[in-house]
Amino acid sequence: MHKTEIQVRFSDLDMAGHVHNGTYLSYFEQGRVDFFKSIIGEDWNWKKKGVVLGRNEVDYLQTIKLNDKVFVNTWCEHVGNKSFTLAYELYKIKGEKETLCTKGRTILVCMDFENDVSVPLFEEWKELLENSLTLDRK
Repeated sequence: MHKTEIQVRFSDLDMAGHVHNGTYLSYFEQGRVDFFKSIIGEDWNWKKKGVVLGRNEVDYLQTIKLNDKVFVNTWCEHVGNKSFTLAYELYKIKGEKETLCTKGRTILVCMDFENDVSVPLFEEWKELLENSLTLDRK
């Protein structure tokens, strides 16, 4: 599991002063980027071999506002043949209490961008993702 602190910006808010529902996907994306950096590193050639989004799921549980302190936990939940699933939990912190605000999942499909085709899970990633399945989330 990887923890990423999120800064809530004024532009993230809707007219009611809550984080807009679509913004949560960008918070998940930031968690995903940090997760990849932590297990794959920064030298991967994403333009040659990368991923595309196959599906996003979001469950909204509690609102988040401008001055809330927020973080997202990201981990690999499932590894398939050509795709894998990352899961997310977004929390806000008030004092010592962490409140789960949003849960989500993303199915990512491995791609060969030079040939514009989906491909089996990259061998370089397989063990890294499978090892992350066994890590304790809490």
